[in-house]
Amino acid sequence: MPALNLRYPFKNIDQSDDYLKIDVLNYIPPRINSNFSQSFAQNSSDTAGYGNSQILGSVILPIPEDISDANQTDWKAGTMNVGQALAVGGALKTITSQSLIDGVGSVVTDIFNAAKNASQTSVGQQAIQAGFASNLAQSIIGTEVSGVLPRLTGAVLNENTELLFNGVVLRPAFQFRFDMVPRSESESSQIKEIIRLFKSEMAGKKGLETGAAAGLFLKSPSVFRLKYMSGGQPHPYLNTFKICALTGTTVNYTASGTYATYSDATPVHMNMTLQFQELTPIYHEDYVDQGRNFKLTGTGY
Repeated sequence: MPALNLRYPFKNIDQSDDYLKIDVLNYIPPRINSNFSQSFAQNSSDTAGYGNSQILGSVILPIPEDISDANQTDWKAGTMNVGQALAVGGALKTITSQSLIDGVGSVVTDIFNAAKNASQTSVGQQAIQAGFASNLAQSIIGTEVSGVLPRLTGAVLNENTELLFNGVVLRPAFQFRFDMVPRSESESSQIKEIIRLFKSEMAGKKGLETGAAAGLFLKSPSVFRLKYMSGGQPHPYLNTFKICALTGTTVNYTASGTYATYSDATPVHMNMTLQFQELTPIYHEDYVDQGRNFKLTGTGY
């Protein structure tokens, strides 16, 4: 089946205009990397080979009125009090020690000396007293007593709170809204084909309908490659997209607020909203090459 090449509107987009180009591609599973002798990195859609994929169809649409991008990184508050720090430091020292027995012995000595030095201060002595009092009260009444240390000393353990990098996140979904007013029979047919293409290619696939495995699995929908274009080249300023899934399509056939059609029953004013989300997060290396030079046009992702 030949690839569909669709566009709306017919006359207002040419090689000198800015537009949004959307290519439809077969989904390629990233597969699992189990050869950890070479790399611990897992495969992803970034390396699945979409650059060489056959295009199932392309749609050219005007750039929507309201376009934006939002990049996020997951940072969270992390804490580590003195007890946790001693435990982690001791574990690291034990692991790197040539002898497990010597390592454990050294760690115990370090913790004992640190506790001894802290106990010689007034706050340290009060903290030890608060600890014993709390344990004694718990043994008597059977429930944990909280807040003993700040009640006695006005102090709490220093948790060494700091904002720490917690991982990457997928970018929020991109939502595009297109007003469609067919001005001819051929443009009406083109709009119908565009809507059908997006609806059908975002849907999951049943796969085999006969045979032993029929109905056992569903196949992934198609994925989409989005590009802001200026003439025949990538837009020199607007953001770039990774391969996306189409997670939502909404069509309003009465965009003017009332039902009205042409003589062939085509609605006179429609509104199509598409919601895309990228398959993979954005990484620093996506922006720069090994020489730390920017390798993307415009503002990047």
